[in-house]
Amino acid sequence: MASYRRQQVSPYLLFFIITSSQIGVGVLGFQRLIAQDAGYDAWISVIIAGFFVNAVVWFMYKMLTKAQGDIIDAHKQFFGNIIGSILSLVILIYYLILAISVLRLYIEIVQVWMFPSISTWLLSSIILLLCYYIVSGGFRVVVGIAFLSGIFTALLWALLFHLPHKYIHMDNILPILDHSFKDLLLSAKKSIYTMAGFEILLMVFPFIRNGNSSQKYAQWGIAFSTLIFTLSAYTTFLLLSEKQIEHVIWARLYIAKLIHFPFLERFEYILISSFLIKVISILALLLWSSSRGLKLIFKWKQKYTLILISVISFIVCQLLETRYQINVFTDYTSRISLYIFYIYIPLFSILFMIMKSGKVK
Repeated sequence: MASYRRQQVSPYLLFFIITSSQIGVGVLGFQRLIAQDAGYDAWISVIIAGFFVNAVVWFMYKMLTKAQGDIIDAHKQFFGNIIGSILSLVILIYYLILAISVLRLYIEIVQVWMFPSISTWLLSSIILLLCYYIVSGGFRVVVGIAFLSGIFTALLWALLFHLPHKYIHMDNILPILDHSFKDLLLSAKKSIYTMAGFEILLMVFPFIRNGNSSQKYAQWGIAFSTLIFTLSAYTTFLLLSEKQIEHVIWARLYIAKLIHFPFLERFEYILISSFLIKVISILALLLWSSSRGLKLIFKWKQKYTLILISVISFIVCQLLETRYQINVFTDYTSRISLYIFYIYIPLFSILFMIMKSGKVK
């Protein structure tokens, strides 16, 4: 980890890295998905999902601390160079898939709510060029964007939780715990995609100064993100009926239409436009993680791997044309996340710690 010292950032910035990578476009419409199984109790499911993420991050820290590096180092130490590189490549491909999913979802929102005639290729190329410029500046520049995005998140959600009181129905969420624990778990499972993003910890860990003792900032970041998701679900349920939630794809944008200020009529336009910095922050972190991982595995220069994954992202975005295709792509992304980060990573962390403990003895 000594080789990364010049590029390392302060531990407290991990809080902003985590929150910036987690809170993205998914928060605008996940309420419909989680309500399918748990109804108005789904906000409790978000808290449960947050605890699972906290646990996964704990396992990640145990493994990364023992490896004294990133997930690629851990895989090579446990499986050897060839198998370890293949398994690491799977995680890097997931980063790329998640980046494509985030980019295409945001473009779809812009096309539906603001500019129906804008081309996917035009918007995706502009956003990817911005991300390429940011990632080319190095990890510290990427973290700087994440920091600005984190500050922006707090200000934006302070405005977004400015609810029109005449539309609030407190009886919507009563009675509490009206669904079984199984329903709550099924609902929590559907919030996996919204919670995604924290997985970049597997690559950024060596770039955090005093990384071994920085876990508290990561856990606080997860807790803050969970709070935002919970409040977002809770306030949505206060304002919309279950029938409305069932048919509204982007519930938070629908609610934003109800928010009016004396100086501003269409708040949802400001919200969508402002979310661009969130999307760029997430994409920059994911593209940096995947391009750096490819650099370490194949010994290529990072600028070439960055160009490669940017081109792949651009091409795949053009192939996802309909809402059905985007939904299927997002569902597969969520499933991959479940298997890799909620099942494989905890199991691998346990085996890795056992192996390291055996070597110490």
